Amino acid sequence: MRTILFILMLLVTLTACGGKEDVSTDPAGETANAEQTANAEEGEAAPATEEKSVMDYLPPDPIGEVHMSDGRVLELSGVKPIGGHYYLYITGKLNGRSSTVLSFTRTEDLQYWKGISFNGPHSFVILTNQDKQLVFEDARIYIGSDSPDTFTFTTLDSTGFGTEAITVNKSDVKVIAFTPPKED
Repeated sequence: MRTILFILMLLVTLTACGGKEDVSTDPAGETANAEQTANAEEGEAAPATEEKSVMDYLPPDPIGEVHMSDGRVLELSGVKPIGGHYYLYITGKLNGRSSTVLSFTRTEDLQYWKGISFNGPHSFVILTNQDKQLVFEDARIYIGSDSPDTFTFTTLDSTGFGTEAITVNKSDVKVIAFTPPKED
């Protein structure tokens, strides 16, 4: 009886495996390959593959303000991505401990901080919405630019309908205050 059961299971397994093709079927992949082949045959350039980059929903309201050392206040509509990957990148000693690296890939993450207060060229304090202080010393902060001397933000242009990129010197920034995200 066991032998018959074993033979039946073996036959069912062989039948199931014999009916499958060795090549996986991906309709989307086949269509894309066929289109690229057709374009190449017609002499058109095949579309380049895109690298993954940061793409974030920006709220219609400002995400914060930049308070400059000369008293000016700039309204922030957004932050330019650094190399298409991060909006913010920090490296340095956090609360006197060993080196820490922090990076954000969503603008919304910045809004969970109340602000960043700059104490010197390589020291700053981040205040979270829970009133916790993150003290960075011997640190580097990059916001919107990979330059060691500047930050790049987006603000409303003079028409009020579009945005434009602005670049400010890090040494001129006193505080960056963020607007908390709105609850849905």
